[in-house]
Amino acid sequence: MNKGEVFFGKNNIKGGHPIVYLRDYNEDSFIGAMLTTSSNYPDNTLMLEKHFKKKDPTGKKYKLSFNNTHLVNTELIKRNAWKPFEKIGELTAEGIKFVELKISDTNPSLWEDYLSTKNRFSRNYSTLKVK
Repeated sequence: MNKGEVFFGKNNIKGGHPIVYLRDYNEDSFIGAMLTTSSNYPDNTLMLEKHFKKKDPTGKKYKLSFNNTHLVNTELIKRNAWKPFEKIGELTAEGIKFVELKISDTNPSLWEDYLSTKNRFSRNYSTLKVK
């Protein structure tokens, strides 16, 4: 995986949301960012169309493009056990900078731990629809 690539984890039974790969964490996990269509929370930031590549290098259209896409502003520890991963999109260089800027003051955490610090329930997060 490369920084800025967007994936779905096919074995993520807790819920499907796009994951932006940022960097390796350990042999079992990596650091990523979550994308959602939910604007209900102050720490979800609307992204822009220019943050997403529309096509892969061969000219094939990505499944994920901008669609009221919001970034959850925190680094998340994502599990390699969710493999296989399906690449559904990719951020532009500007999109990667945007994500890194928004999450630069956060510490990596598991989604469950992040929710507990925010007094939220994961069911309140809508998943991002992919065309």
